[in-house]
Amino acid sequence: MSGYMFYLAYEAFPNSGLSGAGVFLFLGVAVAYISYIRLLLAKFVPAKVVFDESHFTVEMKGTKNSYAWSDIALVKNYESSQILKLFDSNGTTIYVVDHMTPGYKQFAEKVNEVVGI
Repeated sequence: MSGYMFYLAYEAFPNSGLSGAGVFLFLGVAVAYISYIRLLLAKFVPAKVVFDESHFTVEMKGTKNSYAWSDIALVKNYESSQILKLFDSNGTTIYVVDHMTPGYKQFAEKVNEVVGI
């Protein structure tokens, strides 16, 4: 889809200049960005998270990994797209949760309470 938008921008440029092609360029970049974010999140879609006061457990593809809240070294909160990314001290992604994940709001509130994003 993104490639097609760039092709349309290429075709529109000789007739209507940058203003006509700009719309297609913008759409192409937007589609590419959304696709990139979704690709990063794809492995976390089937994941489940269970949490309490001391830790949280991420179950993904039959594997369960438990983490203490103190294991979270960095939190990136993308509020506009309602995505929360948790990283450990090595920079490894622990878990990515988005607004469509069941329990997102409660988990995000708990992360905010414990880690302080």
